[in-house]
Amino acid sequence: MKKIVTLCICLSLFIGLFSQDEQYIALMKESIDIMDKASNIYQLQQAANQFERIGEAMQNRWLPYYYSAYSYVQISHIETSDKRRDLYIDKAVELNDKAETYSSENSEIYVMKGFILQARMDVDPMVRGLKYNKKCLKMFEKAKELDPENPRSYLWHGVNLFNTPSFMGGGKDKARPLLENACEKFHNYHLPSPIDPNWGEKYAEEILNKCKE
Repeated sequence: MKKIVTLCICLSLFIGLFSQDEQYIALMKESIDIMDKASNIYQLQQAANQFERIGEAMQNRWLPYYYSAYSYVQISHIETSDKRRDLYIDKAVELNDKAETYSSENSEIYVMKGFILQARMDVDPMVRGLKYNKKCLKMFEKAKELDPENPRSYLWHGVNLFNTPSFMGGGKDKARPLLENACEKFHNYHLPSPIDPNWGEKYAEEILNKCKE
């Protein structure tokens, strides 16, 4: 009898956990869809807030905070006030750091670190380029080291070089091999789960075409 009761308890716990995981994936898919379709600050803010709420409700998960950080970076590119742009970027840093507490040495999180630094540089390229560029490239190199098959590390390294003048070590010729590598890896990439990062492929193709012009 004791064994039957124990088995029932274990089975109930398993079903509960499985249901929670299904709920988590469903909520994440819904939020990713909102984020992907967003065309203004309000919609991106809605996605960012929803991701953060999921992170608070479903503890020990890195992806909600990662996607919330990504949403804030996107907001910073739409915002016109430099002061507010920096505030959105600060929030992205805070959230990505929180994601890292749940998943250290994660290639995607290091890509996001570099992506955030690029957003920071975009606010004032002439002044901030010298300050942040080397650190930004180190983040993409670390991302490649952690996962050599992650296409986003090659993409954003390539974008960085594409936007860097040739006399400073950048330019189309330097960017092109990285972007070709990114496109190839996007083509062969297999998602670990339906909610794992899957963004950047179209942009990689777009920038690669510009390198070929």
